[in-house]
Amino acid sequence: MNKTVAIAFACLVALAIPLAMRDDYVIQLLNIGILNAIVVLGLNFVTGWTGQINFGQAAFYGLGAYATAIATKSGLPWIVTPVLSVAIVLIASLLLGLPTLRLRTYYLAMTTIGFGEIVRLIIVYWEPVTGGTSGLRAIPPISVFGISPHGLIQHYYLLLAMLALAILVAVRIRHSALGRAMIATKDSEIAAEQSGVDTTRTKLLAFMIGAVYAGLAGCLYASSIRFVSPDSFSGVQAVLLMTMLIVGGMGSIAGAIAGALALTFLPEMLRFLGQWYLVLYGLGVIAVIVLTPGGLASIMTMTAPRRGVAR
Repeated sequence: MNKTVAIAFACLVALAIPLAMRDDYVIQLLNIGILNAIVVLGLNFVTGWTGQINFGQAAFYGLGAYATAIATKSGLPWIVTPVLSVAIVLIASLLLGLPTLRLRTYYLAMTTIGFGEIVRLIIVYWEPVTGGTSGLRAIPPISVFGISPHGLIQHYYLLLAMLALAILVAVRIRHSALGRAMIATKDSEIAAEQSGVDTTRTKLLAFMIGAVYAGLAGCLYASSIRFVSPDSFSGVQAVLLMTMLIVGGMGSIAGAIAGALALTFLPEMLRFLGQWYLVLYGLGVIAVIVLTPGGLASIMTMTAPRRGVAR
């Protein structure tokens, strides 16, 4: 019952934020935070549940964004771009994951770092198509049969609905046979294989599902922000996405969202400190990791028993 009440309260807060806070800057940050949350939710499949270190999520995010930007600026209707973005990231994740995920240890981490750099270099040097370091501007907005969201608040509710759908899918997968196979693979690949789990297939599916989340988020990013550049999908962003998952709590859906939102807003909240904000930002991240190894998601878990004792 308490869990249901908490979820209902969180939904009401999310719906009421734009009505209580009319600051466009804050709403834009929320929109970016929601997009980051979708990407980190995807990362949680392969890293949080399957235990594979993946630094390619930012590259898949970028592929989805640039696919949408290039397609819509070329005249294709927006309704086609989610399918296009998903197809591109699925092919890329399959070609990248199929040979790599057959191996254990850190091969996926090494491969995805290289993959991210390749994608960045293609974006930078394929200037006639991607705009190079200047990026692509004036990207056509989201439009479904002539209906388009207008303003930051309408985009906020659209992105919030997409996040809710992403959460629902993640919950269903987590409690499915595939989700249990992912957790078993993370706990022990050898034990999982002895129990009949095809660990290579499980890791590949987790990798591909995570890529789809990133690709769809990239599609929404390009059409709602209406500007893409290589800096938004660089290696730095890849590390930031991983940090969001670690700070929020690996393996937790709520943690992935909390980490994404927290590390989207925290740098902006510390900007008034000037050059010192990066120092305090880093110290804050380290403090969360050291003091709560389970991430932000573990805080409620740690405090729940105390409330029970008090009662």
